[in-house]
Amino acid sequence: MVNLTNSIFAEVLLAKEEVFQLSPQKYAFWEKEKILFLADCHFGKVAHFRKSGIGVPSHAGMETFTKIHQILLEMRPLRLVILGDIFHSDYNIDFDRFGLWRKQFPDIIFDLVLGNHDKAGFSHLHTLGLNIFHELIIGPFHCTHEPNFHSKKGFNLCGHIHPGVSLFGSGRQHLKVPCFWKGENHLCFPSFGAFTGCVGVKSNKQDQLFAISGTKIRMIEASAL
Repeated sequence: MVNLTNSIFAEVLLAKEEVFQLSPQKYAFWEKEKILFLADCHFGKVAHFRKSGIGVPSHAGMETFTKIHQILLEMRPLRLVILGDIFHSDYNIDFDRFGLWRKQFPDIIFDLVLGNHDKAGFSHLHTLGLNIFHELIIGPFHCTHEPNFHSKKGFNLCGHIHPGVSLFGSGRQHLKVPCFWKGENHLCFPSFGAFTGCVGVKSNKQDQLFAISGTKIRMIEASAL
């Protein structure tokens, strides 16, 4: 069971003085417009691995469905924007699961900005109640899957990288955790999927990293790393 009530949001000021709430559940909420953003769900990854003979527990594939379901019930957005890689591979059972699940939220607009992994199952995406885009402009924001940090179309919201940051403790102890990566003209989202990892980012000194640890999220100035 995913407990959202204990989540502590971090508010961040982006383009045109717009405020996003960043959640340790790896999504961002634009409360003014009631739009929820996330990236890199990678539905079907567990099913893909199991089909390939890799021993992954079947229940692991349901964690992402459970989490996103509870988030939509709690936040009640008017619109959900997925910044790419909604699915991990070509058609498998999770496409059918997603189609049935999506029908439970008929009043929410589902937008998908195509990611590199979505190309494998592209022919099936049009049956799932998704509005599909290669890129998407929403107000001052330019939504893409792969980063376009110097975009002239707006402040870039993106995924793809699965950003992470290392937190150091006493001695040589350290832990790499997912993070939101905010730069001068971008906000790169952590991977939302439950069965995905994270990669350390090479940030500029003026950047901010919002590290996620359990139900907590905290801002770290890149200059302090």
